Amino acid sequence: MGDMGDIFNEMRANTKAHHAKMLAAANTEGWVKHTEWHYSKTASGHRMDWWPGSGKAQLDGRMIYGHHKVNAAIKRFIKFFGEPHDQD
Repeated sequence: MGDMGDIFNEMRANTKAHHAKMLAAANTEGWVKHTEWHYSKTASGHRMDWWPGSGKAQLDGRMIYGHHKVNAAIKRFIKFFGEPHDQD
C-alpha cells in the first residue's frame, strides 16, 4: 500500500484505540444502554443521548461534540433537571 494508505490505516487504528479507551473509562452507571456505544437518560421530559467513546452527545436534538463539552453538558443536565428517571 502507498504512503497515504499506510498513514490512513494508522490514523484509523489510533482513532479506534482512542474510542475504546474513552468508552472503557466512561461511567455509564445509571444510563440506559441502547448499543455498545450509545446510552441515554431522560429527566423532566428532556432526553440526552451519549456516545462516550467518540465524545458526542445530543440534548433535545442539539448535538454536542468533544469530551470536555459533553462532560460539562452532562453535569448541567443533572444540575438543571435533577437525577434522571429513565423512561425507555
